[in-house]
Amino acid sequence: MENIKPSLVRTIFGMMINPGGTLKNSLLTTRWYFSVAVSAVAFSLFFGQTGLDLYKTGQKGLEFVLLASAIGLAYGLLVIPLIGFFIWTVLKLSKGERKMRETVSAFCLSYSGALIYGTIGLGFSLALGWKTSVAFGVTGVLWAIGPMIITIRELTSGRSALSIPIATTVGVAVLISWSIFGNI
Repeated sequence: MENIKPSLVRTIFGMMINPGGTLKNSLLTTRWYFSVAVSAVAFSLFFGQTGLDLYKTGQKGLEFVLLASAIGLAYGLLVIPLIGFFIWTVLKLSKGERKMRETVSAFCLSYSGALIYGTIGLGFSLALGWKTSVAFGVTGVLWAIGPMIITIRELTSGRSALSIPIATTVGVAVLISWSIFGNI
């Protein structure tokens, strides 16, 4: 049987809906830079929505919206892969056999739901004037915790006792860092 490479859109939606199956079918064929781009764009949209919300309420200027988007891009490009590297280190210490690139790539792809929610939220924000960073941005990041748990469980050959605390800790850390950013 021929090895067919899944489309990038299918990979993004698959990670949101069926992360375990998507990991098995596409992780080896998905380029690492695509995975990092998913988290970079997702956080750029999330932080950008925060900037837009603060702009709409008169708390920040328009330049803050651009700065927030750039900070979100850097966050998704640097911080999220760094957290993925930390997770790989923990998994390696617990006798995990996955490669670092595979672990970081899978972790970054876990934010596919945040990318989808961020895109929809930006649309609602621009088209209807809604404040969307909580309704869509936070929801997208929270949605990522489920795929993250499943991803880490896949990477640890089914050990939920390790995947749930790691994913929960990462999810809380991401939301706390976003909250700190929003209050600057």
